[in-house]
Parts: sequence; C-alpha cells; structure tokens
Amino acid sequence: MGHLVSVASTFEMSTIERTQAHRYVLFNCPQVEPYIEQHLRRRSRGRRIPNTKLENIFNKDFMNWFPQRINNPNISSTVANDLKYLTQGPTTHARLISAFNVNGFKFRTESQEHGLKTQNCGVFLTSSTSCVASGANKNIRQIDLAYYGKLEDIIELNYYGHFKVTLFKCKWADTTREWGLRKDSGGFTSINFSRLIHTEDREDDDPYIEASQAEMVYYIDDE
Repeated sequence: MGHLVSVASTFEMSTIERTQAHRYVLFNCPQVEPYIEQHLRRRSRGRRIPNTKLENIFNKDFMNWFPQRINNPNISSTVANDLKYLTQGPTTHARLISAFNVNGFKFRTESQEHGLKTQNCGVFLTSSTSCVASGANKNIRQIDLAYYGKLEDIIELNYYGHFKVTLFKCKWADTTREWGLRKDSGGFTSINFSRLIHTEDREDDDPYIEASQAEMVYYIDDE
C-alpha cells in the first residue's frame, strides 16, 4: 500500500536502527502473533514477575528466540516461507525516501519542508499501547492512545529481495503523560513536542510505524 513520489537514495542503517525497525515489523506482523503469544506464555510460566519487567524481558528476548523457533527442524517444513525470510531480518542497506503517498495523503519528511508554505510531515495514529495502571499499581494495562508525531525519515526495508516494508520514523510527543496533550473548551488539541517519548538512540526506543498506519495531522504554533 502506498508509493514513493521522490527520488530514493541508499544508506546503511546502524545496528540500533536496524534492530528498532525489524522489531517493529515483527511485532506488527499478523503471521507472527501466534509466536508472540507462545513466547510470552513460555517466559511467564511459573514466574512471579511484575508485568512491567516481564514486558522488558520479552522485548529483548523474542528477536533471538523467534529465528530459532522458525528454523527448528521439527517444524520447519510446516512454516510459511515468508516467516523464514522474516527471521533473517532486513539487509543493512535500506532506501531513504523524502516523500510518500499513502492513505490518500502525501507525506514529506520535516527536513524537506523548510521554506515551504505547506505542511505534510504531521503524523497521527491510534494504537493499543501497554501502560502502567498507576504509580502504586505497576501492572500493565492495554489502552488505545492517540499518538502525534513529526515525520523524520521514510525508509524502505529490504528483506533480501523477498519482500519490502516501508516505515515512517517519527519524533513522537509524549501523549502518555498529562503534559503531552491537552484539549481546550473549543475542541482544539495542543501537543507538547518539548517532551518526546524517546530520543531514538536506545535500542529499546520505538520511533517507527508502518507507512500504512499513518494519518495526516496539521500543526499550528500557538505562541
């Protein structure tokens, strides 16, 4: 879904970028969901681990466990080829795109908009997200949250010629906290981009979404 509308260049992803991008593809692939559930049961069986810690363990461990599971000789013959290709991860060289059409919108990266009167870098999506219930209750609960971001990069991952995945890399405002999002009596939504969810330089950070998930939003400075 979607197509590029700009010249693409090739770049080499860092280890952290490749890990972040591939993890997002894995965790948002419907064919991988049964293995995610299987691994989560395996990790939590017989353990009294707080849900917050369990999720951290799961995120770090799954990407190592998944290829071993898929390539297990006992089940390999019954596994779809796409899942086998997925276990390899993308090549380190990806394509960098500055503009992309998807969902009826033309998105441009923020860096491409300097000097332009139009704005096409605002990204919005609603996603089911794990959040801590409260300060005292450290258990995880799933809620639907609205995420607001600015598009930094558009990258196309190449899974060794078998398939390609286009991702948007964004700066995400921390709307999980009260200071990140506010709605006034007039129905306007204010987003605080001085507080971001992450800095993107840690392996655990999650700046990517699939291009097909993106909706466009327009930002106006309220100074």
